[in-house]
Amino acid sequence: MWILILIVLAVVAYFVMSQASSSNQSSKASSRTKASQVDYSNLEVSLDSSANTYSNYTRLRDLLAEGKWREADEETGKIIFSVGNYTYGEIGITTATHETTPCKDLSTIDRLWLKYSNGRFGFSVQRRIILGIREDALFILLCKPSERKGNSLEEMNKMIALQNNFHKLIGWYIPHKDGGGDVKKYNDLTFSIHAPYGHLPTAYWQTGEYDESWKTKNVNHFILPHFLNKLSVCGIAL
Repeated sequence: MWILILIVLAVVAYFVMSQASSSNQSSKASSRTKASQVDYSNLEVSLDSSANTYSNYTRLRDLLAEGKWREADEETGKIIFSVGNYTYGEIGITTATHETTPCKDLSTIDRLWLKYSNGRFGFSVQRRIILGIREDALFILLCKPSERKGNSLEEMNKMIALQNNFHKLIGWYIPHKDGGGDVKKYNDLTFSIHAPYGHLPTAYWQTGEYDESWKTKNVNHFILPHFLNKLSVCGIAL
């Protein structure tokens, strides 16, 4: 008799927990949908830069307004490279560039992408997507090997799974025949308003003054999480 009662209680507990989990997932999905339905077309954006090296954002605004998404993404890279006070000899954006990118400029870039894609593209869109996977997603991706706890192999697999999930959601993932996968090459990205939410911008750019072969290589996806994390530091939210 007691065994039967315990079984019934276990089934009830499992049902309650399943309903709570389903409700939580539905809430997150509803939140994402609600955010994507906001009309950003009337969003006000100042085109002034906080850095003397870049006077304004007129060209980026015009490219985005014309729907020239590839040119706008490359212009975004040029702006970040410029306002980040790069040192002589550097040829492009690195994982450390976010440290010298002013909050005001990061906000301006994000708001311009939000406005002209009507909430489809932008750093804050990407941040919302990755935090929708796990609230501690950026901590996992940016955690240094020396800061990781527990089984290092398990932690590495957790990070890889998180990266793959995020890249699939934003359309950067390309599967391999062996069952693995990688990020797409820059030239293979979808520079269209019909690309998945968060597909752009890439925060990936090199000077290309003498060689544009970087566009034929895989996108340096290690850069983006640093900029998404800086949104929190700067208090920038969707």
